[in-house]
Amino acid sequence: LTPLLPLLFSCSRDEGPKVPQSVRLVFPENNTECITGIPVSDNSSEVEFRWQPADNATNYELAVSRIGLNIVERLVTANTSASLVLDRGAPYTWSVTARNASGTEGDPSPTWQFYNAGSSSSCPPFPATIEAPLPGTSLLPDALGQVELQWRGADADLDLEAFEIYFGTDAAALGLVGTAVSGQDSFSVDVSSGTVYFWEILSRDREGNSSRSGVYSFRVL
Repeated sequence: LTPLLPLLFSCSRDEGPKVPQSVRLVFPENNTECITGIPVSDNSSEVEFRWQPADNATNYELAVSRIGLNIVERLVTANTSASLVLDRGAPYTWSVTARNASGTEGDPSPTWQFYNAGSSSSCPPFPATIEAPLPGTSLLPDALGQVELQWRGADADLDLEAFEIYFGTDAAALGLVGTAVSGQDSFSVDVSSGTVYFWEILSRDREGNSSRSGVYSFRVL
């Protein structure tokens, strides 16, 4: 008799929707002045945001934040564009995150910043982005007893002129310790061990406009 052989079955497992790819942003472009908004009033305009479709995406979440206010507007859409009414003459950041049919999110897009144009023909610089020391970190000074402050600046109309560096141990009374020309993005300061320091960068353009990064802190070990 021929022995009975077990029957082998091959079954495929439904792995569900794939994770969406990261979104590629299109407009408003990074570090630019948005001049195509539709005026709604003297103080606001409607701005259209556009991005490229992401593989495996069913819908997208647009996140727009006015720099310095820590208020984020969010909008979910199945389209690759969306419009929001924003304050004129103000800087914003924006990003988009794709989701699949089951709600799984892909990696967020890069965060871009732009200046929503107002009635003035001149835009203030974007607030400097703090690069190092990161807020709240603890670190050792270098061999010279110094810490290097690092930041990144940008200006929509490309007339960024200089940075002013404010530094000290009292967040409410920082002193001007130096200036840096546009293109220079670091400055070394003398520090003492066991001390918490605060710092802020003021960005200034050729028209006299300025913006502040906000005050950040770090501890020296």
